[in-house]
Amino acid sequence: MVLSKQEKIDALKKWLARTFVDPVVTNQTLGEPLSSVSPRTLLLASAKLIKINKQEVEPDDRDNLRFSSFLGLEDFIKDHIEKDAAGLRKKAAQKIQQRKNLTWLTSSFFTPQIKSVVIGNSLSNNVEGINPMEHFDNAHRVTKMGEGGIASPESIPDESRQINTSSFGFFDPLHIAESDKVGVTQYIAANTLKGRDNKLYKLVKDKTGKLRWVDHETILNSRVKIPET
Repeated sequence: MVLSKQEKIDALKKWLARTFVDPVVTNQTLGEPLSSVSPRTLLLASAKLIKINKQEVEPDDRDNLRFSSFLGLEDFIKDHIEKDAAGLRKKAAQKIQQRKNLTWLTSSFFTPQIKSVVIGNSLSNNVEGINPMEHFDNAHRVTKMGEGGIASPESIPDESRQINTSSFGFFDPLHIAESDKVGVTQYIAANTLKGRDNKLYKLVKDKTGKLRWVDHETILNSRVKIPET
């Protein structure tokens, strides 16, 4: 089937409308909380690029923690299962048709997806465990390298190796990677946790003096005072 020029334009518009961009990020970079690649999004992005080219505005700090999303083992397993959803659905349908019950549904059903994350993945790390602190370090390690991130140390931009002030309080400033991954491999600081929404949460005191877990976006967009000693 051959599409006309207008049909191609309409199909492209529908496809772009189904795309998703983070409204929190676009609010920071473009000034409006946009959630899809709409004509308005393209217009604002193009205008921003022209201003950057004319040196009227500074480029966005892409290493700022505001633009970061933190993924853990559970997120990667979920992602691999979703990518294999069609095959898993077909396999489950065949099992149900054969046995007419759910006795076949065991924990091993998702083993291939789990193995693909744990084994043969550059993000997985084999810990020898001679020193207990090695387990602690590995559990708190955060990196931009690996699957879905920067492919090799040679691809790391120079500015990404610098200290970013937005990471203050979230990453340990003393514990850094002593390798070619300096700047892109960090370690989470004390009283900091990863939330289910892929944000970092810090235990802080609110205005009333009560301790609360607050996400990194809220903290970075708020006035924070260092407690007096």
